[in-house]
Amino acid sequence: MQSLNTLAKKGQINENANIRDSHSAIINASIETVWDILIDINSWSSWNPQITKVIFEGDPEVEKDFQWNFGGTTFKSQIQAVNDKKLLSWSGKSLWIKGIYVWQLESDENQTIVTLSTSMQGSFITLVNSHQKVYNQLIDWLECLKSRAENG
Repeated sequence: MQSLNTLAKKGQINENANIRDSHSAIINASIETVWDILIDINSWSSWNPQITKVIFEGDPEVEKDFQWNFGGTTFKSQIQAVNDKKLLSWSGKSLWIKGIYVWQLESDENQTIVTLSTSMQGSFITLVNSHQKVYNQLIDWLECLKSRAENG
């Protein structure tokens, strides 16, 4: 897990992981709006139906632990990087899965370019997650964020 934490602190995923993917979306909202939605970890389940439960206390900060259920799997995660309005990343694990999620934001006037990257590894990862499933999850998560930011 230590090497994953190191990568996540740098805003990187594990390029050698069994499953990895990255997608971007242009959101017609200010970077402040998008960032405020993203760092309100406890509200994720209110705008992303794939997330059914989040346990998080306090403000997002490096090495802060949280639990969340994503797509039916509960993850124990730890924030590895919080760079105001630019980067949020964490590493986490669930049974046999270890992963990294990296959110990067870039302002372009009244639009925000958001890139979500992930890597997942583990002995049985390809039995429970396919590349297509992860691809769809990332696209859905970005679309949910876009909808929340643009429509409230």
